[in-house]
Amino acid sequence: MAVLLALCASTLFGVADFLGGSSARRIHPTITAFASQVAGLVVLFAVALLGGGALIGGDLALGAAAGAIGAVALWLFYRGLALGAMSVVAPLSAITSAVVPILVGVVLGESPEVSQWVGIVIALPAVVLIAREGTSEPADVATEPVEERATPSSNRLGVAAGLLAGAGFGTFVVLVTRTSSESGLWPLVSSRAVASTLTVLAVLAAGLFTKVSPGRGLSLALAAGILDASSNVLLLEAGRRGLLVLVGVIGSLYPASTVVLARVVLGERLQRHQVIGLGLAVVAIVLVAV
Repeated sequence: MAVLLALCASTLFGVADFLGGSSARRIHPTITAFASQVAGLVVLFAVALLGGGALIGGDLALGAAAGAIGAVALWLFYRGLALGAMSVVAPLSAITSAVVPILVGVVLGESPEVSQWVGIVIALPAVVLIAREGTSEPADVATEPVEERATPSSNRLGVAAGLLAGAGFGTFVVLVTRTSSESGLWPLVSSRAVASTLTVLAVLAAGLFTKVSPGRGLSLALAAGILDASSNVLLLEAGRRGLLVLVGVIGSLYPASTVVLARVVLGERLQRHQVIGLGLAVVAIVLVAV
């Protein structure tokens, strides 16, 4: 059940990522982040009220810490994409987001079966292959302004930001899944409240509140926030029911649903390495589930 929940969480997060990216193409990315965070907070608060659960200080603190780290990690991820090559930064962040829960799970004494370890080993390169963008686009490179091209120094900074972002995403998973089941969904509410506050401050600092208006971009951002919140709920339940090692690696496969949607909805062509990665992901899921 834990693996199935983690797989559903991964799928929903990938869809949310796709919708959020589509929104950011239409409106300012900071507004997208703000709208999605607030939408997720409203949904989580409503579900938490209906589901009950105790307001446990320690769990709320873990949630708040997860929210702050997750928000910073997202900023680092976008910063890394801006500084370095997306084909390098995205896979690095995806792989470190999987490795952190695996390492913590091992330290905590979790012992998956041999077949599950094989699945984990296969899943890691699958994540890299799926998340890696194509690099053969000389026409775009030729027309890119000189001042926007990545330099060796900016690439190094981009790589560092990507690694730190992935570690932050993985830490978010670790923190929220270490909360007790007695607290229900309130740790996620605490997490989203902190993240929402940070995005509100970012919108205020950038003077973007006057640019928040109804439209398709905003609608996509709200939908992304709702799906992201739903993904968090499933991931939380998965972590409470199963091994962190397995939940972390399955949850990191979210780029799969993003690239599939890009192929189906936008008609983007899948690169050969992405197809291979998707195949490896299927094998890994089967091994981990068994």
